[in-house]
Amino acid sequence: MPISDELRQIVVADAGPLIALGRINALDLLPRLFLRVDVTESVIAECLARPDLPDAARIAHALEQGWLRRCPDLAGTTSAALDAGESSAIAYALAAGIGILMDDRVAVLHARAIGLKVIGTLGVLLMAKKHGHLAAIAPVIDLLAAGGHHLSGSAITAALALAGEIADDQP
Repeated sequence: MPISDELRQIVVADAGPLIALGRINALDLLPRLFLRVDVTESVIAECLARPDLPDAARIAHALEQGWLRRCPDLAGTTSAALDAGESSAIAYALAAGIGILMDDRVAVLHARAIGLKVIGTLGVLLMAKKHGHLAAIAPVIDLLAAGGHHLSGSAITAALALAGEIADDQP
C-alpha cells in the first residue's frame, strides 16, 4: 500500500471513494483511520450533485460531523484525462504535501507519476481490518460491487490475499 499504513495520516479525497463508502454507509471508517480527510469544493460538488441519493446524504452528514473537512480548490497542473474533482484533489495534495484517497485508474497513475502517495477504497478496507474496525473485507467488497462500484478482479483478489481471506495463489 503506497500510503504509510500508520494511522492518523492526513489525506485529500476524490469523489469515487467517498461515493463508494457513502453507498455502503461506511464513511465512519475515515475518521477512525485518518487524522483528517480534506475534500475540495469541486469534489464536494461532484459528491452532492445528486442529493436524492443516499450516498450524497451520507457525505453531507460526514461534512456536518467533521469527518470530512472542506478545503479550497487550488490551481494546478491538469490533464485532459482528469475531471475537475480529480484535478483539484491532486493539486491540493501536491500543495499540502499529503496523500490522496482515489480509485480512478487514470487519475491514480497520474498522481503516482507526479510523486503522490495514493490509497484506494480497497486500501482503506485493508487498513480498517488491520486495525480492528472490520472483521472481514470480503462482505464489504460484495456490498461495493452490488452498489455499482467497479473494482477489477485482480485488485479484489490482491486485497483478499493481503487481508488473509484467500490464499495468494488462488484465482
